[in-house]
Amino acid sequence: MEVAGAYSLISRAIDTGRQAHGYLIVGDVHGNCLELVRLILLKLFPDEQALVASKSHPDVVWLEPQGRSRVIKVERGKDDNGPGMRDGIVEPMSATSFSGGWKVGVISGADRMRQEAANAFLKTLEEPPPKTLFLMMTDQPDAILPTIISRSQRIDLPLPPGILEGDDYDEVADAFAAKNAATLAAKLAQLKDEVDDEDVAFVRKTFFRTLLSFVRQAMLSGSTPRYRAFRGIEAVEDAYRQSSERSMSDEAVLSFMLDRI
Repeated sequence: MEVAGAYSLISRAIDTGRQAHGYLIVGDVHGNCLELVRLILLKLFPDEQALVASKSHPDVVWLEPQGRSRVIKVERGKDDNGPGMRDGIVEPMSATSFSGGWKVGVISGADRMRQEAANAFLKTLEEPPPKTLFLMMTDQPDAILPTIISRSQRIDLPLPPGILEGDDYDEVADAFAAKNAATLAAKLAQLKDEVDDEDVAFVRKTFFRTLLSFVRQAMLSGSTPRYRAFRGIEAVEDAYRQSSERSMSDEAVLSFMLDRI
């Protein structure tokens, strides 16, 4: 299902009061999932678009993986920049709405919930306060607690491509192993030049998913300690976000990323 069709389905359900309390949105977490979430939020808060866009609306709470391990914990960890499940979702969603209307909890990377966090969230999902909506984004639905899935309506959007293949994969693997940011940036530029403008975002996603696969392979093989692998995963994910924002050149982003791995 494309974003427009999914939005139409959820929008009609909201208009008729038949919306689910929780929607599990499966797709590209930083792409079409986020696009659908923003459309839903703009429908619920049409007069407060600026607050929605800046993620500062008082009746919308956002939760995403934290720390080196990029997981969602039940409580905030000492090395985390953001909240855990209790103070990020459970407690604020149980409070009265500031505007007297909807309250929405958005969970990015819902598959990263640890068992304790998932259990804490499940209790809220089972007995939600009135006019609350939970939007969970993931590209790995099989990693989510089955009881959470059973209490949510699943929306499947097109998943992003996997990783590079053939000569493209080998060239990127060699440059990554040599920590050659210039070669990696040149390869990314070549890949983007080979596709239409509307497909550039998918190429970038595929490129960084390939880099992520290298870090995970090293962890699974035991050649890299887990703490270093988690640091590498965080570095690649941060580089992907910076590349998407285009605030730095790809070579600068990739160079900074390789220095952290």
